[in-house]
Amino acid sequence: MKRSICFMFAVLSAFVLSAQTPTQPDVATEQTVTTEEGKKIENKVIENYRRSSLYTVLVEHNNTKYDKDIAQAFMSMPIPDKFNNHDLTVKSFASTAKNKKVSAKKRGTAKDPNIKATNIFMQENDVARALISKWFNRNPVTGAFDMGLISERAYYDASAKAIQEADASDAGRKMLIDAGPDLIGKTFMVVNDITFIDKGEKSQKAAVGIAVLGALAGAFFGSNVSKSMNNLAVAVNEIDGFRVNITSYLYRLKWNNDILNTIYESYWVDASTPDAARKLAYEKSDIFDMEYVGFTTTQAGITTSKSFDKRSHSEQMLAVCTRALDKSIVELQRSYDEFKVNTPICAVDYDKKLVEAKIGLKEGVNTKYRYEVLMADESKGYRTYKRVGMLKPVAGKIWDNRYGALEEAEMHKAAAAAGKRTKSKEADAEGGDAYLTSTTFEIISGAGDIHEGMLIREAVIKH
Repeated sequence: MKRSICFMFAVLSAFVLSAQTPTQPDVATEQTVTTEEGKKIENKVIENYRRSSLYTVLVEHNNTKYDKDIAQAFMSMPIPDKFNNHDLTVKSFASTAKNKKVSAKKRGTAKDPNIKATNIFMQENDVARALISKWFNRNPVTGAFDMGLISERAYYDASAKAIQEADASDAGRKMLIDAGPDLIGKTFMVVNDITFIDKGEKSQKAAVGIAVLGALAGAFFGSNVSKSMNNLAVAVNEIDGFRVNITSYLYRLKWNNDILNTIYESYWVDASTPDAARKLAYEKSDIFDMEYVGFTTTQAGITTSKSFDKRSHSEQMLAVCTRALDKSIVELQRSYDEFKVNTPICAVDYDKKLVEAKIGLKEGVNTKYRYEVLMADESKGYRTYKRVGMLKPVAGKIWDNRYGALEEAEMHKAAAAAGKRTKSKEADAEGGDAYLTSTTFEIISGAGDIHEGMLIREAVIKH
């Protein structure tokens, strides 16, 4: 009881202080990079770069609170746009754990119930073979392969006829030697265990507690104290929003030259030359597998006011779950180098030594981190990358590109104009601007070698 009373008065103090602080409306301006002469730099959308491919799966906790809401939100979530969508038909499986919480000691080990359930899921759905089949557009009836999807994602300039003719030729093999490591070798599955916390429920309970405490305080200290406590109860009950915990398990499709050679030598079937024996050999092969990489656990949420946030429960849930997955993917990239993604530079200002790229808070951009600039090198007959420079994000010019960020910015702007403080401390701390269309980086090395279209990738600097 003593702890509860201390909490109530701490909240009251914060409420009183916030009431005494004048509200500053948010000012949103569109940022552009210009040269010394004032010439506007074109901010281009560059799509033709090789992305990693992603298959996302949900661990469902059936018959638990909000399980259907989470599942519905997850199935509506788009694949992050820095990845190719490599989803399979099956997108979820039921948890076998008796308790939805996994102990810290078990998490990520062979004793983790999510690891056990994932292994069963991958085996029952033949996940590794299914991912390979999707890469080659394999016809399940005839067993025929083609190179269409690989050519498309590798951005080869070849007609459909040329691709078909290259299927079983040396040209087709060379195409895979070049593109395979960038594409098939960077095919990942992320299994997500999402648990839900209702902040609105907590605020409601807190409001009831404060109201009861106010009645008691009024009996001892007078009506003014009771009235203040009642006002506080109303304010606390106004708090709404959600928070989720997410544990994401990262798996990688096993791919190497031995697998490539076996496919060509033993399994490859062209549409024009069916081969039942090769088709059956592929379907019975045991060379396809997934490798467990690791896991991360993080949180995401939104805190809003019931009076101005008119989004439905399902809309807010979708926003929170999408942000949670984006945040979890960022944490996985920071923990496991092979999962890091590349993003092209879309504008360069050589005078001010600034560049722009279309990434932001969604990808975890933060002034604490540094980014390396990579240039493609194809001198060996296949593509490699070498570092040519380093960048750092410019404070105040980080794009808030998280799901629903622009919509929230508009709501906060309207509320601020009405003299209301609507943003949480967490939102302020993120430091992003939803009205931007890209993030600006300062060139800290390699200025003369950095050009539009080169790729940037986060290089973690530990402090």
